[in-house]
Amino acid sequence: MIIAIDESGSFVSSPDKNSWCVVSAYVFSERSQSKSYNVLKKLKHKYGLSERQEIKLKNVSERDYFSFLTELSKLGGLLFSVATDSYLNDKSTVINHKKIQVDKIRINIPKMKYDTGKKAISDLADEINSLSPQLYVQLQSQVILMSDLLNRGILYYVQRDPKTLRKYKWRIDQKNITKTTYEHAFEKVASPLLQTKSFHEPMIFLEGEDYSHMEPYLYSDGEVPDYIEEAYGKKLNSGVNIGKIVREDMAFPDSKTNLAIQIADLLAAGVRRCLRSEFSNNQLASHLLGRLMVGNAKEKYPVQFVGFQNHEKVVDKKIAKIIHEMKKASKGILLSA
Repeated sequence: MIIAIDESGSFVSSPDKNSWCVVSAYVFSERSQSKSYNVLKKLKHKYGLSERQEIKLKNVSERDYFSFLTELSKLGGLLFSVATDSYLNDKSTVINHKKIQVDKIRINIPKMKYDTGKKAISDLADEINSLSPQLYVQLQSQVILMSDLLNRGILYYVQRDPKTLRKYKWRIDQKNITKTTYEHAFEKVASPLLQTKSFHEPMIFLEGEDYSHMEPYLYSDGEVPDYIEEAYGKKLNSGVNIGKIVREDMAFPDSKTNLAIQIADLLAAGVRRCLRSEFSNNQLASHLLGRLMVGNAKEKYPVQFVGFQNHEKVVDKKIAKIIHEMKKASKGILLSA
């Protein structure tokens, strides 16, 4: 499984409503790699670009972009996206949210029996606390994205192509030649944050499906780490080694050299443009992007929305219409459905 991640938007607080920022992942099997890349190369060729040159959505006509989405939808890859409205993410709100999260993490320090566990939690809290509001929003969005794609992606592929689950290659867009502060922080905190989310939202496993290809990433009886059992408050006979799934093969390549990230870039930009109602035929854009998505088993929308205020905010009618169209067009997560 190749997982290419890129974002669209700056995640900086904005005075304008519907200032959507999006982080997206394009997930596909290695066996469809060449076909996926050929769809991208075909688009580049039409605009006189070589394989090594990037193509951006702003330079592509709407008609050609829709053709690109149509061709991509035939190959079995999946699009996952998380969106946040920067208009609602004012600096004080995000700082307060970060403080609450850091305090919640620190509360668990005394619960750990061993010094290694206590230090790991303390370091996690310090790392998150050091992030700027902008990077904190981006981190939270990206972790939610990764959790969502693992939960729904594994459930989707185990029914259709279980061999895809034997390896996970994470390719995340690099922003500078040297690793940024965010990339260093992300590598440290992504795994424990995802593991923590799994305590509250365990993965759904289907009886009778072939999970044998995931065996290297599954804990057997006696292998579950103490800190996980402490978090659950009981002895566990099995579990998913999320840390190994995430850390085993994660890289931050330059998008100019990575075709998978270039596809993710075009998709993230398309979702953002769609949410901002900037396509001339926004309904068709919603439909075509939705065809790359997978439905949600929990009756939620295929795009996840992130907010940092204490109260729920209902999206306006335009956004609701867009998301409803994406949901209608999305792939069923269960074969029986």
